[in-house]
Amino acid sequence: MIDLIWGVLKFYWYGTVIMSKKSKFVFGLHMCMLSFLVIAVILVDDVFYAGLMFFIIIITTLLLGTIHYTTDIYPIERMRENFTKVFKDIKLQTEKKTPYFLAKETISKYVTVYSFKCYCPLRMWQAKRDFLEMYMNAKIVDIKQSEHDRGIIFLFTENEPLSAKIPWSNSYIGKNDTFNIGLGYFGTIGMDLEQHPHAFIAGETGSGKSNILKCFIYQALHKGFEVLLIDFKRGVSFAEFDSEVAVYYEYKDVIKVMRDMVLETITRLDKFRAVKVDNLKDYNNTVGSSEALKKKIVFIDELAELLKTRDREISNVLNDSIETLTRLSRAVGIHLIMSIQRPDSTITSGQIKNNVPFRVCGRFVDKEPSRIMLGNDSANSLPNIKGRFIVKDDEMHEIQGFYFRMPAKPKPKPEKVKQTKKATRKTASAPEPKQSAEQPTPADGFDFDFS
Repeated sequence: MIDLIWGVLKFYWYGTVIMSKKSKFVFGLHMCMLSFLVIAVILVDDVFYAGLMFFIIIITTLLLGTIHYTTDIYPIERMRENFTKVFKDIKLQTEKKTPYFLAKETISKYVTVYSFKCYCPLRMWQAKRDFLEMYMNAKIVDIKQSEHDRGIIFLFTENEPLSAKIPWSNSYIGKNDTFNIGLGYFGTIGMDLEQHPHAFIAGETGSGKSNILKCFIYQALHKGFEVLLIDFKRGVSFAEFDSEVAVYYEYKDVIKVMRDMVLETITRLDKFRAVKVDNLKDYNNTVGSSEALKKKIVFIDELAELLKTRDREISNVLNDSIETLTRLSRAVGIHLIMSIQRPDSTITSGQIKNNVPFRVCGRFVDKEPSRIMLGNDSANSLPNIKGRFIVKDDEMHEIQGFYFRMPAKPKPKPEKVKQTKKATRKTASAPEPKQSAEQPTPADGFDFDFS
């Protein structure tokens, strides 16, 4: 009997206080019904009318309480029971305390987040990830611990897969020194040169590395960077940038370029010291536009091809140059973006790897390349979709890289040419012929303009 009374009281609480907090309409409805009841009791003094209003309030409140329970409370209680059973089955608990389900929220068309109060460390959740995916019948995108409350765990599940092809659009151009390269479950993913000045891009042939590089190059030119491309395939994959990008494919030219970048790095550091600043932005603000230094990006397509030369001296020079640049050029506005088909621990030194924390890694059949690039096997389990990558900056993100095609400029409208008459002498035998100038057609071509 007590449980029944307590249950009815809870429904009244749901139908009045809780629903009034959720909806201004419900709050107004309650105020109107109470006003009518007061009028019936005090002003009209009609027992039947007052009883009818009281009955309407009771029924309405119970109905609203039932709606709140069935739509908000019951699903959570059922979900909590189901999660508790799952956690017990897979032994995700400490001292017989299982994680307590708190809430479920859809944060985008791709992701739903579940939150739990628990005392299981994050590594236990990571270890049970495969079991959780099987029980929930959903791909787990990420598992995170709250930064504000270490006792709360967030579980992110996939609502629908990322699109297999996302065409490039100028709307994806990143702000300031951010270079966007794809879309992830939580939005656009890119590289901020202020935080990560250099990058490695790894992936097998056909994985979509060239599209990532094209997105970088296009945005760099759009932002006014000076772009240099080292590519032993003579830049054939980047033909759309021929007029804007210098391409180097002979060893003697590449060595000169890398030495010039090292020399310029040292020269810029000396200039910074002279005006007592430690970064390019402050230097340019100090000296003014006339002496401002331009930001530069060096793209190296297929780093292994560059470093695996049989000439030991050339290899040492290139390695030393790359090491120096990754170590010193962060503040001076010179950046390296290096792609590699298959990362190998023998190709690049540990110092280069340590100074290039930003990694973009495509799918690999075996686990070793993924471990070298990301420190884990996550790239090994990527779906076999061209353009699908794992991005590692401060966190891990699965992304679909943009499919780059040069944005076309609208063709100019042809100018109208007025028809003119040629003055001729009329004859009786034939009417005067009318002559008109032919309308010129614009030449088919592309005018690349970054202004």
